[in-house]
Amino acid sequence: MTRAPAECDTKDEIRTEIDRLDRQLVSLFAERFGYVRRMAELKATPDEAVVPARVDEVLDRVAAEASLAGFDAGLARDLWARLIDWNIAFEREAIAARLKAE
Repeated sequence: MTRAPAECDTKDEIRTEIDRLDRQLVSLFAERFGYVRRMAELKATPDEAVVPARVDEVLDRVAAEASLAGFDAGLARDLWARLIDWNIAFEREAIAARLKAE
């Protein structure tokens, strides 16, 4: 049974809900990473791993969506910037490794 924050009366109930959300977040990040991995397969060179306009677009969209959801836009932007930086590094390494193997 899922509880809204206001419906939680104990710390254990809150921890249970946070753990539930963490499982969902991990699953969503894993799904997202599948697309990042596939993108690395489609890009021709490591230089293609970063598209500054796309990064800005994603960060702006995430910040706007966070704000609408009542979540700190700056924190959302920071979290996604770190995620994107990691994804870019992964893509560069994956593309370079693929090119070396070919």
